[in-house]
Amino acid sequence: MQGSQVISEPNATMEDVSLSAEEREQLATLWSEGCSPSRHGFPDPSDERWSNDSFYCDDFTSDDVGVRLEGPARQERLKQFKRELLSSAGDPITHFKSLSSGLQRQAICRYQDSPLNPSISGEVAVARAAQLLSRLPAVPSRIALTSLLWGDPGEVKHLERFLNEDTTFVGRNQPVNMRLAWAQLQVVSRTSSVILQLALLVTTAGNDRYSLALSIRSFVDFVSELIDTNAEQEGRQPRHVDVVRNSILDAFLWTTWQRSLMLLYWFVMKTHLALGYNRKWDAILSLRGCGQLLNPSVRETLYGSANQSHESMCQWAFTLLRSSRASLGLDFRRFHVRFSSLHSGKRARCQFDVDEPCDGSHPLRCGRFLDKRLVREEQSLHDEACAGKCDRLVWQETSYTSIKGPVAVSLEPHRKVNITYCAASNQTLAISHVWSHGQGSRPHEGINKCLHQKYASIARAHGCTSYWIDSMCIPAAHDLRAEAIGYINRIFADSKVVLVCDRDLMDIDIANLDRNRLESLLVTVFVSDWSVRAWTLLEAMKGSHALHILCKHNRTISLYDVMSKVHNSGSVDIAVLALSVQHLVPSSTDAFRRSSSRQSTEVAASLLSHRHATREGDDVVIWSLLSSTAVYQDAAALWKAKIGHQVATAYLLSNSPRVEGVRGFSWAPRTPYVRPDHRSSSSADVDVLGGPYNPFEGGASELGTITRRGLRAEWLVYRVSEDDGPAYRDGPCTMTKLSASGERETVVLEGHRIRNFCWEAAEKLLGGEHESVVLLQPLAYTGSSRAYDASGNRGETHGRVLAICASKDGERWSWAGVQAWPSSIPLPAFLRDEMLIE
Repeated sequence: MQGSQVISEPNATMEDVSLSAEEREQLATLWSEGCSPSRHGFPDPSDERWSNDSFYCDDFTSDDVGVRLEGPARQERLKQFKRELLSSAGDPITHFKSLSSGLQRQAICRYQDSPLNPSISGEVAVARAAQLLSRLPAVPSRIALTSLLWGDPGEVKHLERFLNEDTTFVGRNQPVNMRLAWAQLQVVSRTSSVILQLALLVTTAGNDRYSLALSIRSFVDFVSELIDTNAEQEGRQPRHVDVVRNSILDAFLWTTWQRSLMLLYWFVMKTHLALGYNRKWDAILSLRGCGQLLNPSVRETLYGSANQSHESMCQWAFTLLRSSRASLGLDFRRFHVRFSSLHSGKRARCQFDVDEPCDGSHPLRCGRFLDKRLVREEQSLHDEACAGKCDRLVWQETSYTSIKGPVAVSLEPHRKVNITYCAASNQTLAISHVWSHGQGSRPHEGINKCLHQKYASIARAHGCTSYWIDSMCIPAAHDLRAEAIGYINRIFADSKVVLVCDRDLMDIDIANLDRNRLESLLVTVFVSDWSVRAWTLLEAMKGSHALHILCKHNRTISLYDVMSKVHNSGSVDIAVLALSVQHLVPSSTDAFRRSSSRQSTEVAASLLSHRHATREGDDVVIWSLLSSTAVYQDAAALWKAKIGHQVATAYLLSNSPRVEGVRGFSWAPRTPYVRPDHRSSSSADVDVLGGPYNPFEGGASELGTITRRGLRAEWLVYRVSEDDGPAYRDGPCTMTKLSASGERETVVLEGHRIRNFCWEAAEKLLGGEHESVVLLQPLAYTGSSRAYDASGNRGETHGRVLAICASKDGERWSWAGVQAWPSSIPLPAFLRDEMLIE
């Protein structure tokens, strides 16, 4: 990745990695060593650290003889190892090789030993790994290093010695631009040995290697732990030496973490594309993150407006994408470049008569969902070739009602003004569109003749005998509408083609598809209006086997083909973003698709928590369609149908409003949709924990049983006492900054306090009509006495979320809400106990 470089402004477009001849030789050497049983030093198979046959990460969870290390003992090993790395980081000549080999010792790879791996030659292995690495961003996103390292011309000598040796400065007497110099740090621009190893591993390993993915994830988490570990160097050093060492090591670890993260996600996506989406692999995406992600400047570089040269992207759509668990720490710079290449200059559509997009805080803050002035008139859309004055074709009601089962539009010629119908089948083309884009209607109001002709033509081109669109196949009459909605799952699961219609996608010309255009098409799908709606989520999940995008001039392209091509030959940083929209990845076979597309109640709620359905009550209808065999109009009926079944207790810790007025179900969410919680606070009382707390599926948490009397489950329980108020009512407000030596340190902000809104809510209940109040934590799993790991499973950073329950008599408990407990305030003692929440 090296070459003669001049410190100057970077190009507008991002470059890919360019491997040096030395790095290619190193790939060959690593492959040879990894194929030699005597060289790779794996633990003995009887050792409990043995987890799979291809990769082992010594992350200090065990000592040298296999005894498990936890708590302070493991933290000391991490600190000791980081001190060793720090001692290697200060030499301008050897620092990169020393850091690279030091970290490589903790990650051992071997190749070709497993029958699950295809047999390939070293030449092919090196070519595959080099091709994958060449599709990573050449320069990882920048983190904030202390200004002492660069910026003061008098201190440039400290920086210059750690840059690539053939770098030339522009303006020797000027301060060095941090953003430009970052790209020339050796630890940033070169590829460490462990990244070369991982590239060889993920490109040559067979599919469905779940244990291998778990081991790679353990390495990614290990690197993030090293980033967060404070390890002061022993002995006093000049200030600039400490600054350089800490900064160079931070840059090295951050670069390694970002690249290993992308390689892991690429490997997971490889399996999904080869074998079909499997929810089991979602656990791989539960990474611990790292403290750098809380740095505002880092978040701005990764996600923020610093990367955007366009205004048309809906900020809520982007927030939904980047806040996914699978987007943790990913690099969105090229994402913005690709979007801008197609959509720069377009006006935002989030607010009426305003060019700026919405603020991205919630769908209800975006006019696309609620402002009727932004909704195109029904059937205002016409085919490209139509002048916009064609007649409408309305339904022939008798033809519709004569069909038993799911109904589709017949492709037979229509001599008059009526649409005729036939039975929907596995030869039907199903159309998934955004109603507000101008194709909405009802059968008695009709469809534009040009649209009917267009869809009939596309259906025939795909070998279909009919097409389905809600505008012509879901009547307005209540009974007929309910019946038609009941068939939606079957329509999309059985269809031969599912056609995605979105106004931004239909503007894209795919006549000449190169890599950039393919990537631009894919990123547009990710943030399209079609991707953020509740109904289209359902349709996409049920029809994921056959999704095709409708583009300009009525050309279509398979979404699976687009994802596969970008994954195999496009930018890795864009390809892996598909993990944030996994519902668009097809399942493997027809039988598997039908069974796997029905989600648990918890998973369905998690998916729908921030996807808007305009029609009141549709959110529960869609929820039931995703998770049940029956269609329910209200949540109480949905939950009553599950009496005798179980629910993950951690799933319940969300801001979703609860069922009211139905005894035994005060705990039950009445909608999967989370609305924003607006709370103000004074400048002296900082509230950083206001949520919203989104529903997560709560996998691996204690299961509660739904009974007629209520939810019976075991929790970790604390009984609130007013006497404990002084200890828990508020706590110090802190911030993290770089010390003089370059270490991160925590300082208390005088005059500011973190209010404990969780405690305030509990005290308010006690001060009212309730005799007792408890705080609840979900248990990690059945039979455990350990709390559920919210940060690992839910991706939370706002503190531990607790449930609040109240009782008027100390015996019958009702759900009172959820709230986060600030991490700066110690938790009270919780004891395991069984609760019946009515």
